[in-house]
Amino acid sequence: MSLPRLSSASRFPLVLPLLALSWAATAASPLPALNIDLSQTSVSGISSGAFMAVQFGVVHSAQVRGVAATAGGPYFCAGKDAWAGASVSRVIARCMQGDPAYPAKPIGDADMRNMVSSTRSWAGWQLIDPLESLAQQKVWLFHGYNDGIVKTPVSDALYKWYREFVPAAQVFYKNELPAAHAQISAACGSTGDACQPCTTTGGKFINSCRDEARPESAYDAAGAALQLFYGPLQRTAGNALAGSIREFDQRPYAQQGGKPVTPLKISLADSGYLYVPKACADGESCRLHVAFHGCQQQAERVGRDFVEQAGFNEWADANRIVVLYPQTVAAVAPPATPYNPQGCWDWWGYNDYGWNMTGYYATRDGAQIASVWNMVTRLAAAGKPAVAAVASRDARLQLVDASATQVALAWAPVAGAQSYRLLRDGQVLATLAAGPANSWVDNQLQAQASYRYSLQALNASGQSLASSAELVVRTGRTAAACDPYFSLAQNSVVTRDNQPTTAVCP
Repeated sequence: MSLPRLSSASRFPLVLPLLALSWAATAASPLPALNIDLSQTSVSGISSGAFMAVQFGVVHSAQVRGVAATAGGPYFCAGKDAWAGASVSRVIARCMQGDPAYPAKPIGDADMRNMVSSTRSWAGWQLIDPLESLAQQKVWLFHGYNDGIVKTPVSDALYKWYREFVPAAQVFYKNELPAAHAQISAACGSTGDACQPCTTTGGKFINSCRDEARPESAYDAAGAALQLFYGPLQRTAGNALAGSIREFDQRPYAQQGGKPVTPLKISLADSGYLYVPKACADGESCRLHVAFHGCQQQAERVGRDFVEQAGFNEWADANRIVVLYPQTVAAVAPPATPYNPQGCWDWWGYNDYGWNMTGYYATRDGAQIASVWNMVTRLAAAGKPAVAAVASRDARLQLVDASATQVALAWAPVAGAQSYRLLRDGQVLATLAAGPANSWVDNQLQAQASYRYSLQALNASGQSLASSAELVVRTGRTAAACDPYFSLAQNSVVTRDNQPTTAVCP
């Protein structure tokens, strides 16, 4: 999905023609001002959208409380190769690693030091929000071991990068499912047939997978991420959604260098989409989630399939979460537009031509980050704090997600609780101050092992108000040893020797 192309459109059969975008502009409505609590914003993305979600979350960490990245890489992975996308071949080799035509170059210690030091420097220069706010984020990461586009070491590096800034108990990494390069959705089949089997690469890059921990239902990536950020939520069935999808005009929000710009100039579409729960349309206080699609998933190619089937609307509907789906567009006419034939989000600097700072695209003034932030602040223009979870008299501990080595837990607030004591196998694991959303990631566990968790809600004197029932969780298998590849030029899964193949790892 993060598929920058290096030469003319004639070399690549899947390069998309530029559309006359008037269809989007004429159909779109103005973006509404809703009662959104900006401090409860979260973001997610798949592939190029994952890179963008990470960038957006770093830049605006003072407002973004949670980041979910599927098949993404570390912040500023493009490094010194980023200026105007001039050295995109080296970026592919380092930050994707799956195309045999661009032999993989590991993200080494020097690369990681550059990413980390750039983050620290840019925070000091106020190009991104302070690192103290980044340390407060909850982070959910996903990588499937059949992904031959963005390979496992890249997502491993993303986890390593986050651990430089965010405590271990706030970062969950799911990596043991046999998924290919795709948005993993539990909404498949509710509104159409865009979804594919778990191990399939291509199509509309939306797949359905099963998790051995919960084999009775499809793995729910959106639900896991949102509940890590916000605590326990209720899911509405796809055929029972009470909210609505709205198309809106992105043109008033596009900017570059601090000035208005035609969206196509920065590879944005004229229109984006919004899911608005009924309660939010009626003026109740709501939260905001920004969902970044991947390459080849923009509306000009897949219509509303990502908007309808990524899996977020079902969780947004009953929990007062507005979902913003900003849209890119394919662009193939330099210098009038960047060269971005597959509608990817800018994570390698294709919009930086003419700017004097390497990595400008990944700061608060980067064209796409600034444009989407304009959309966010417009949506929150009528916002008033806050969306508070309803307190209960009971302590109820809930499993959010589990991998081979981690367990993510969440619980709703207990009335009167000032802190919580989390226990594993009868031993105190952590004592945590009460917050608006409570979750915890337990780390360094054994694969295929069972653990018993319980929760105690404590008053100001440290006395127990309520205790949860014991929750037994079994960790998953260690990810299978798998070495997939994908040819960007052929747009197909290949072997290490660049030959077409249909083989996948079970």
